[in-house]
Amino acid sequence: MLTITVHNEENLASFTLRGDLCGSGVEELKAYYRVLSVFPCQKSVVVDLTGVSAIDSGGKDLLAHMVRGGAELVFGKPMTEHLLNEVNGLIRASEVARAVAARKQSHQERPPVSLKNILFATDFSPCSEAVLPYAAAIARRHGSRIYIAHVIPSEAYGHVPLEARNDALVSAKRFVESQVYKLLESSYFRGVPHEVVVNHGEVWPILSEIVEEKHIDLIAVGTHGRRGVKKMLWGSIAEEIFRLATKPVLTAGPQILRGSAPEVRFHRILYATDFSSASMRAMDYACSLTQEHESRLFFLYVTPKLGEEPAEVRMREAAFLKECLEDFHLQSGSEVQPEFIIEFGSPAAGIMKAAEERKIDLIVLGIRSQSGHLGLTGTHLPGPTAYSVASEARCPVLTVRGGAPAA
Repeated sequence: MLTITVHNEENLASFTLRGDLCGSGVEELKAYYRVLSVFPCQKSVVVDLTGVSAIDSGGKDLLAHMVRGGAELVFGKPMTEHLLNEVNGLIRASEVARAVAARKQSHQERPPVSLKNILFATDFSPCSEAVLPYAAAIARRHGSRIYIAHVIPSEAYGHVPLEARNDALVSAKRFVESQVYKLLESSYFRGVPHEVVVNHGEVWPILSEIVEEKHIDLIAVGTHGRRGVKKMLWGSIAEEIFRLATKPVLTAGPQILRGSAPEVRFHRILYATDFSSASMRAMDYACSLTQEHESRLFFLYVTPKLGEEPAEVRMREAAFLKECLEDFHLQSGSEVQPEFIIEFGSPAAGIMKAAEERKIDLIVLGIRSQSGHLGLTGTHLPGPTAYSVASEARCPVLTVRGGAPAA
């Protein structure tokens, strides 16, 4: 038997349940919920499941339906382990559904994707140049201009005695000119408009000035690996680019084997989302690149694995989350039809697994704040995930910043 206590306010309807959410109790809650659909204004819905001692398949289906509509589920310690697992899955799904609903409610017209100007930042190392074939491929497809940028760091001449500093700087510039000449001999720049920009001083401030002056749409940079990302480009500049750049950043890590072909193709693109506004902007890039490169697109959501959940629970949760992915995709307005994937486990492992199994050529992620966190804080793509994926993936990774910076 089920007892339902209803609290109906102007913008909120809350239901407190006690007893078994089965049979006639399901029909009673369904009737209450149906009444809400005739209200002239949409109410927030909260369902308190603390006192629920049992739930049947009809009750699970009803809760899933309510969650799809944006209802929030609240629960205490359930009576059985099975109920704990089932309700936990629904709550995880409800968090996703509310994020999707919030994106709909706060949806604003997003600017079109532009990739007309690409900044290729290099220190002339093999690792930094690993990203070049992919930047060139994008440039050819989008008619972009590539700016080849090198900043001679202050450390290269700052410790030289003042009277010898000019000579040291001249010598450094000659070395850079020779490296640029070798770089331009490669086939990657053939038929691609390009320009060389060389300066000296503090690296990231100089690069950020170039981004502004040249109206850069995309920054391409190589990494030396998970730890080496801090050692590439004169100290910690690669980390700074990754963490501070407001423009999308294309990275290529040491796991990528540089081929001799003048052009690469993005046949398969993987877009990982947590349904945040940041990942929505990244979705625009994923869809645009898919269309331009005539690629196959995959949408991925990685959900946490809570203990040993029954297979039935995971199947129900995965089906629900796929519906959320489909709903989220509709907000892109793109005609691209992706395939939807749900993985269970840690975000980085889930992204890498999906990329390996599907032989992905490009991974697209959304970054929320200038602190480097990805997506919803503490849920899907925490800061270390971005660095792990970007430095360990066997394909390039595009990170797109979106949303307001964190305080």
